[in-house]
Amino acid sequence: MFNIIGQVFTAIFGKAGNDFINSLARGADEVYDFVYVRVFGLPFIVLGARQTGKTTLIEWLRQNVASMGDFASDPTPPGGDAVTTFNSYIGDELMRLKPVRDVGGETDMWETDWVELFREVRPRGIIFLIDHTDVLKHKDALNFVMNMIEEERDAQRHVRSVLLLANKSDLWLKHTTLDKLMTQYGNEVKRLHNQADRLGYKALIHSSSVTTGVGVRDAMQVFFNAIRPQAR
Repeated sequence: MFNIIGQVFTAIFGKAGNDFINSLARGADEVYDFVYVRVFGLPFIVLGARQTGKTTLIEWLRQNVASMGDFASDPTPPGGDAVTTFNSYIGDELMRLKPVRDVGGETDMWETDWVELFREVRPRGIIFLIDHTDVLKHKDALNFVMNMIEEERDAQRHVRSVLLLANKSDLWLKHTTLDKLMTQYGNEVKRLHNQADRLGYKALIHSSSVTTGVGVRDAMQVFFNAIRPQAR
């Protein structure tokens, strides 16, 4: 619509008319971004194999704390636990976040809970957690998520970013680096970037320790700014 109006105003008023229409379009985009970020909430989902820190990350976001300390979560039941929309400081900006449900990472939950959540939420972003253990399990889970994105076309078109978050860096960063850790996922990372380029979302890779808080704030700021309507 703005394109048609812009062409008319440009034809009549020249560059001044085009600049005026562009300013209106920017204003509409800013309102849309504000409504998503501050009113409705940014829809996203957190996935990963069992015991990678999914529940802890959601609690970190909800509680707005520097670290989670000795936080310990109970096993997530089939179907997951409902999570209400909440406000969280992402960097210096207060955002409204909408994860909808916290789902488990057991293999038999992938085909049911993960797919149902993806269909229900139609998320603008996916945070996928791994750690330094059981590489084959994490590979299977990550490939499942990429297959799900490929196959679930209705939900797929809403995705703006997928964050691969290598968690528990407090346990592995003294012995290796993120780059070295990710060499074990060479094929999966290549596939993730290829899929991102083809489907138009942004692939991100960060490390974190949700328990200590190291790296989490930076990763969340990059991710949520990537999935908001006016990406930053």
